[in-house]
Amino acid sequence: MHPLFDRATPHPSGYREVDAGLLAAHLPSSLTVLDVREPDELDGILGHIAGIRHAPLATVRDAVGAWPRDTDLVLVCRSGARSSSAATALAALGFSRVMNLQGGMLAWNTARLPVVRTAPHPLPTLSLVQDGLMDGLHLALTPPPHEGPTLPPMTNPSREALTAVLDALQAARPPGVRDIAAFERLLRMCRDQLAVARLESGS
Repeated sequence: MHPLFDRATPHPSGYREVDAGLLAAHLPSSLTVLDVREPDELDGILGHIAGIRHAPLATVRDAVGAWPRDTDLVLVCRSGARSSSAATALAALGFSRVMNLQGGMLAWNTARLPVVRTAPHPLPTLSLVQDGLMDGLHLALTPPPHEGPTLPPMTNPSREALTAVLDALQAARPPGVRDIAAFERLLRMCRDQLAVARLESGS
């Protein structure tokens, strides 16, 4: 029995939530970390945690079917949503020591914890994330006379300010969006980039 489970926060659905820093402090260990993202995501800009096992969400039940029900298991995805669904399903199947990485690989990268990236991904600066968001918004919105949203002027954008802008766009989609799916992909891409973005100094 791994001590991390006792330190994780109980969830009403029968599993426990663990934050990125707490999980990192217990790795490597006897924990089984199962990433439920799609295969291409493991090699994406967010990377993956070293030593993981992998089973896309749709295959999780089959992948763990023969595992002992008291396996110390941490589920991981991009944001914590898919892994939460998997954790709920496994708890219902009788897995008694299931944990979910709160915030997923977005939180892991934001905390600057080590990741494995098998494909080269130049990490953007915060300014490049801001520029990419503005360019994407202009493409996603109907042409003039509609005026799209503008970001507050930021010569040195902060991670917190850009996160607030993305949250606002997610909460209230601006009028004039031509392609909702493309707009959602833009926000998703910017959140991924923001999680790994380096400061202008290169740190």
